[in-house]
Amino acid sequence: MSAKVSSVGTLTKLQRREDVTPPRMYSSTLVPKPNTGLIGAAVFIVSESMFFLGLFLAYFFMRADSTIVVRSDQPVHPSLVLPLINTVILAISVAAMTFAERGIAADKQRHLVVGVTVAVALGLVFMLAQSIEFSRFATQGFSPSSSSFGSTFFALLIFHVLRVLAGVTFMVIVLIRSLMGQFHSWRRTAVQACTLYWYFIAAVWLVVFLVLYTS
Repeated sequence: MSAKVSSVGTLTKLQRREDVTPPRMYSSTLVPKPNTGLIGAAVFIVSESMFFLGLFLAYFFMRADSTIVVRSDQPVHPSLVLPLINTVILAISVAAMTFAERGIAADKQRHLVVGVTVAVALGLVFMLAQSIEFSRFATQGFSPSSSSFGSTFFALLIFHVLRVLAGVTFMVIVLIRSLMGQFHSWRRTAVQACTLYWYFIAAVWLVVFLVLYTS
């Protein structure tokens, strides 16, 4: 839970790094001012990528060394049904966030609200599906305490769900601010940062799906 709180705190701070007034006209000879909010979001995403890289390396090491490995001939073999559904859910949510970000870039407030709302709803559905997946594993006797492999298997899923929760929280904040009319084509750093982070969450899930369920 501390990881989730840290993620939300970092993402929330990024929203305060956007301009509060329309951009002024600058001479073409001047270098545009870098968007520190997006730079901060990129740095944060890179650090999160390193964290998950460490988890994946630990998973591969434990799987090679464990006597309890999830294979197709074992009763605890993960079903592909829910993971595939979750993959589709995240794909649609990414499209929704893209729709929202492009909408506000064109000063279409309604597109922003609709896109973020859909993405939030799909994020909640994703977490519900994951809770069902965890329950199914529990009924089959597969848990983090099953083996060192089981602990890394669940660590990848749990830490990803925590990032989804952080992303949904970030989107809710963006949604509230969008309903208050705080975003415009010249003031949308928070929307861009939120969209980038959601892209990252979806990309990590794709790797998790391929590694845990198909390899």
